[in-house]
Amino acid sequence: MPALQLPVPLDLAATLLGGQAFCWNETAPGEFSGWIRDLPVTLSVRHRRLLWNNPLLSVTALEHYLCLDLDLDPLLHPVAKRDRWLLEARQAHPGLRPLREDPWECLANFICSSLKQIVQIRQINERIRLAFGGPNRKFPSPEHLARAGEKALRRCQLGYRAKHLAAAAKVLTRQPAYLGIPDTWPTERAAEHLERLPGVGPKISRCVLLYAYGRWDAFPVDVWVDRLLRQLYFPKRRRPLRPADLEKWTEKHFGPTRGLAQLALFHWYRTRPGVRARR
Repeated sequence: MPALQLPVPLDLAATLLGGQAFCWNETAPGEFSGWIRDLPVTLSVRHRRLLWNNPLLSVTALEHYLCLDLDLDPLLHPVAKRDRWLLEARQAHPGLRPLREDPWECLANFICSSLKQIVQIRQINERIRLAFGGPNRKFPSPEHLARAGEKALRRCQLGYRAKHLAAAAKVLTRQPAYLGIPDTWPTERAAEHLERLPGVGPKISRCVLLYAYGRWDAFPVDVWVDRLLRQLYFPKRRRPLRPADLEKWTEKHFGPTRGLAQLALFHWYRTRPGVRARR
């Protein structure tokens, strides 16, 4: 079985099951099965070594997907040393890593995420793979889902989300380069570009930019993040901040790596003892 000495701490459960990706399941204690670059693989960590069971998956692909080339401490320490909540989040989950996902699968997952718990989104991902992914259960392309159509997607229990996913797949079939967002575009422009797709709003666009494009300044705000910001940072404020004001505040407070801070805070806040995990 191939193995890689880990240069950084890696918590597979927090990283793979925490709401960034939805193609992973814990199939045995400490073993996680899913897909990277359409290749099925089972991952585990033993004695600071990452083990995987598919020799077709290269070390480079693993390092890229799990962001093992990214040292989080220098990026987050300047904020964490003056932010007790971020410091506590990092100390609680030092092995939580950001992911670099496939943009199309990431987009499709988050289009399906509205009013769904993480486990339910994983189930949707699995049903889509079973219905349209062939014998290897690859995540289907936009062209495949566009041909399948809304009615077939509804059979995967997507509900009203099937309409948005089918419509987005049709757009991307007509414009196959649409998700090739230039690195030179600022994140705000990239978000506006994604939000032209059916079913994509500010939260989804920023989730995709953070988890698929490595835009560490993208700061998605969902119910959990809105709640933690209000409770931890604005406990005396009666009126919620407007999205535009929140965008400015997070940029000023957390800086250019605010998306990484969001990832740490989201996972820590959502998984505290006695809290029921939801997306």
